[in-house]
Amino acid sequence: MAYTLTGRKGGTVRFVPFQTGVVEKESESYSSSVTSNPIEAGSEINDHVNNAAGTLNISGTIVGGDGAVNALKAMRESRDLITYIGVTRMANLVFTSLKFDRTSKNKKGASFSATLKQVKVTASGYVSMNAVEPMISQDEGKNSDAQLSRTANAGLTVVALQSVGSAGVENYREAYTGSYNSAPLTRITGGYNGLAAY
Repeated sequence: MAYTLTGRKGGTVRFVPFQTGVVEKESESYSSSVTSNPIEAGSEINDHVNNAAGTLNISGTIVGGDGAVNALKAMRESRDLITYIGVTRMANLVFTSLKFDRTSKNKKGASFSATLKQVKVTASGYVSMNAVEPMISQDEGKNSDAQLSRTANAGLTVVALQSVGSAGVENYREAYTGSYNSAPLTRITGGYNGLAAY
């Protein structure tokens, strides 16, 4: 079975036993954190779980030269997004550590260990500025919206132009100048006397 590390920029490193090397150990780890909110009774409420990114640890041996060593270093240097395929399959990985050990028993290669962490890749959101209608068209009544078309530019103020019937104007005038005003002459304002609200 071939084990591969494939990067978006750096190509692919294949570990084939007796040719380029072998991955001897894979280790996956996942962790989560739980929120803790204390309450007055002395206990805590746990109401949310945050899943941390997955981590993959691999170790093995490289034989037959420095090609795989240099390729793994280049992936780490370029901060490449890597897909790992072995017994474990994981995507969107980046190197968080990479270690090589060279001994006299493997003069043309090295043993290695690496830690890779999953990252979330998202696209940035945007709002098109061409979708917003200029305010000048709203002020000049050129808008298709009924309410916005009744606005007019009056210097620093915006005035809504709306026709009011003569009966409405008369009722408004009578409410303030007529002899039959039902509004109270005084009002009670709430307060606090130090003992109870009144």
